Amino acid sequence: MTYHTNILDSGLFGAPGDKILLPLMGYPSERDAMFIALVTAEYFGTSLYVFHQASNSTKTEEYFYKELEWLKKKAQEFNVKLDIVIKDKKIRPDEAILEEINQLTPKLTIMMSRRKGLFQRFAGSIAERVARRSRHSVMIIRSPVKDWVTYGTHVEPRKIVVPIGSSNPCEVSAVQIAIAIANAGRSRDADITLLHVIIVPETVPYIADDDKLIIEEEKEFVKQAGMYTTMLLYPMSTQVIIGRDIGRSVSHFVNKENADLAVMGIPYVPRRFLGLFGTDTNEIYHKSKCPVVVIFHKDLC
Repeated sequence: MTYHTNILDSGLFGAPGDKILLPLMGYPSERDAMFIALVTAEYFGTSLYVFHQASNSTKTEEYFYKELEWLKKKAQEFNVKLDIVIKDKKIRPDEAILEEINQLTPKLTIMMSRRKGLFQRFAGSIAERVARRSRHSVMIIRSPVKDWVTYGTHVEPRKIVVPIGSSNPCEVSAVQIAIAIANAGRSRDADITLLHVIIVPETVPYIADDDKLIIEEEKEFVKQAGMYTTMLLYPMSTQVIIGRDIGRSVSHFVNKENADLAVMGIPYVPRRFLGLFGTDTNEIYHKSKCPVVVIFHKDLC
């Protein structure tokens, strides 16, 4: 494994006028997405654009406007510029969101996705379909609870885990998002652990002679993690584990350590068929007991 110590720019944001798009359906579970969008916008100094496709449900619309007042209040507290667009379009939600992405060209779209049943895992969620077709990066926040309702609260993690494979813009953006969340509200000064999994395939027996290679890989990771801590000005701990595959290893570690949130940055997007089914990301999504944030990073990865 090779680490490049000169890469600290995630490429996620970088110019005045950069925008974050926050599509809201009007569900209670979206409070986490709103909060994470706010802290991300504050951290990177960007504007936040809210998009809502009006529905025929009176209950949904009433809840959306109630939450919108909360969002406006928080945006003032965070000093985040907020723009709101509400459209009455009779098209599929993912199509409406993709139209907005094409018109707005945001650097990042942030969406909430609740845990789905087996069929939805195969077909992919609205957020996954947007991530696959969007020209720009998409962040999906996945809850481990099937019918997750937040009852007016939002995520306030004290333990955040960021799986790291090698230094690239995708993973740098994940570290930066984790720091933004760790510095916000009651999460302030939350613990961040940079996690690296050394993979020993199931077809390859682990033998003592492998120790030297494992030690070298661990040294490189710790060196890279130290550079993140120094350059991003936030103290982070490191953990190296040995596993047979990334998905099972990360979810097991997250659950064992009772983490409150996992944040990942990856360069690929859901497939047209089967979506994330069978991938490490899907394994972490559905076996972790805490919410999982995944950034499908398209700009530089």
